[in-house]
Order: sequence, then structure tokens, then C-alpha cells
Amino acid sequence: MANPIRGQVHIVGSGAIGSLIAAGAQRNQISYSLTPRRPEQLTQRLTSYSGQSRWLSGNLTSKQKLGPDDLLIFPLKAYQLEEAVKQWMERLDESTPILLLQNGMGGLETIRKLLPEHAVYIATTSHGVLKTQPHEVKHTGFGRTIFGEAPDNSAVDDEQLERVFETVSRCLQPVTWHKNIIEALWLKLAVNAVINPLTALHDIQNGGLKDERFAGHIDDISQEMVAVMQSEGYRYSVQDLVGQVRQVINATSQNYSSMHQDVKHKRPTEIDAINGYIVQTAQKKGIDVPINAFLYKKIKSLEAAYS
Repeated sequence: MANPIRGQVHIVGSGAIGSLIAAGAQRNQISYSLTPRRPEQLTQRLTSYSGQSRWLSGNLTSKQKLGPDDLLIFPLKAYQLEEAVKQWMERLDESTPILLLQNGMGGLETIRKLLPEHAVYIATTSHGVLKTQPHEVKHTGFGRTIFGEAPDNSAVDDEQLERVFETVSRCLQPVTWHKNIIEALWLKLAVNAVINPLTALHDIQNGGLKDERFAGHIDDISQEMVAVMQSEGYRYSVQDLVGQVRQVINATSQNYSSMHQDVKHKRPTEIDAINGYIVQTAQKKGIDVPINAFLYKKIKSLEAAYS
């Protein structure tokens, strides 16, 4: 029998991934709280990948201070992160670990501006999850989670690392440790830079990108990504990245990307943390990325039209 998890998992927000984590915690009898930005958005039911419904019993968090055995998880959009961190800062013990679940890049920098000394762990997941109603979430695609320690953590606490990893492994399985989580984030960014804007602009499921008309776009974006990633010290070929993108497209062919859903529902997107981050990094390195710049401007123009 697995050892019990000490402390409580505090999940900030009540979005799709956060709700999936809450369901995993509940299934494994881990104490948790699910705190939406607005009470009317609290997820109450999750439909699993196998079709089973699970009612989530975690209540809104009280105002107690978090301790070193607790875990604070931020499974948020990039533009939501800074405000959320500010709201939780006063409740954190200096030893409370933080888990950042991010889709694009820049999240760690945001946290470090406010919490420079805290232990931060980072994860990225390929699970497909969709919020179908304000109070309901559906697990649409089984994936995997990659987990690692922020490279700028001031001190290594092996006991804490093992505890956090075990907690995440039970809540969002299967979980794989990655010794260089930033490299894993760059690979995830490369995939998102292709799938998210193209599916949003063409109003298609991920599988729609299998169409031959998108082959050139996938190659061109990957070519630009390789140039930027190599400037950051990551040696991948265009063939490597194209293969990675096509693998994700095949595995999530029935899913809609998060950016597609944001555009469809006229919400802010994470384009600044995805293609925008690529453009920003490329400019610093003197690299030309016209396709990423074009996609960035197109999504920003859509946002401006409905904001």
C-alpha cells in the first residue's frame, strides 16, 4: 500500500487541468482544495476518459497559512499567473513548495519576480481536458506528464522533491522525471507553436492538421523553432521537431487545442507565451522568424476584434 501524502494540495483556479488534478487527488485520497477565480466557476463533476463521472468534493480553501508539507499548484494560463501568485503570497510559508503547470514559456520568470527564494517545481502535461460546462470537465485524451525541478532553486531538498514528485505522480499520472525540465518545455513550446495557432485560425481539431495543405506550415514553423532552440543550446533538427509535432497531432486528433477553444469562446489566448515568446527570443538573438511573427499578429488581431 502506498504511503499517505502529508499536507494538502491547493489547486489555484478551476480550469480543465486543475480539475483533472483534483479528481486524481480525490481518487487517491489526497486532501485537496480547488479554488476557482470566481465561485460560480467551481468544477463539480469530471467525466473520466473511460466515461465515468466523478463528483469533486473539495471545498473552497479557507484562509489558513500553507505549511511545508502542503503543495500549491498553479495550472493557469500565462496571463493569469502573476495576479494569482500575488493573491497567495501572504499565505505561503517560506518552505511551501510550488508546482507550475505551464503551456508556454515565461511562467518561471513571473514567479521569480515575486517569490525569488521559493522552491519551484515545473510540469507539463499532454492530457486532453475540456471544460464542457461551467461546473463540468471532460477528460478527452490520455497523455503523460513530465516533471522537473526549476534550475534556479536555491537549494536541493531531496525529501521535498520526492514528496512533491510522489504527489504529482498520484494526481496526474503517468509522470516522468526530466533532469532538464526547461528543455522539455522548449519541446512542448515547439509543438504548441504549430498546433495552437493553426487550429485556432482554421477552426479545426488537432487531427485536421494531418491534411497535406498544412505540411508546409508545419515544416516552416519547425524550421524557425530549430534556429531559436539551437541559439538556446538545444540541438534538435527540423526532422526531430516535425516528427514530434506529427506524433502529438496523431495522439490528440480528436481534441481541440486550448487556443482554438479560447478563440471560439472569445477569451484571451496564450499566444504571448507561445509564438510571442518565440518572436521575442528570436529578436534578442537576431534570428528572423517571419512565420511565427505572422501567426502571432493574426491571433492578436482576433483577440482585439472581440476584446
